Parts: sequence; C-alpha cells; structure tokens
Amino acid sequence: MKLSILLSTLSALSLPLLASTSPLTPNLSARAALKTCSINSQAVVNCRAGPSRGYSIVRTAQPEQRLGIECITDGEPIDAEKAWGYVPSWDCWLSIRWTDLGCKRALPTCT
Repeated sequence: MKLSILLSTLSALSLPLLASTSPLTPNLSARAALKTCSINSQAVVNCRAGPSRGYSIVRTAQPEQRLGIECITDGEPIDAEKAWGYVPSWDCWLSIRWTDLGCKRALPTCT
C-alpha cells in the first residue's frame, strides 16, 4: 500500500517536469560557461529554432559578429559539419559550420 502511494506521488511530481522540458532546449539548470565564437562567413548567417534548416529563423548574425554559444548538438549537416551550437541569449541554434575553427573544440555537448 505504501509503495503504491509513493509511486503515485512520484508520478504526479514528474509529470509537470516532463511536460515543460523541450527536447531542443539544453538543460539550463546546469549552465555551462559560454564560449565566445565569431561568425566566419562573408554572408549573414541564420540562427534557427532548432538544429536544422527546416526550423524557423529566430535571428540573423552578421559576418564577424561574436556570439556566446553554450553547447553543441548534432543536427542537419551543413557542408559535412553536423554540429549546431545553442545561443542562449537568442534562444536559437547556429550551425557551427559558420563559426571560427576553435569554437567547436571548446564547447561541451548539450544535455
């Protein structure tokens, strides 16, 4: 009897947490230090709602603009580069293909 009460209580407590977590938003409770990366493109680069060109454009970054990127995840490959970085200040994803070379190496994987 006590075990069933405990299980139902745990289940009720976890439902709101599961419902509010987006699979595309990194776990912000364990914030990583931001890595400042520069846009390495001659053109404007799109920062999207998810790690693919199929997601809507949230903002655009200018050539040589510097952005704080928190972490990377795999997404749609752009010129064989499948890593996308999360820009928390804009709440969007940017293909690492368009950043300086050292950017990817210094970033943790999004959790």
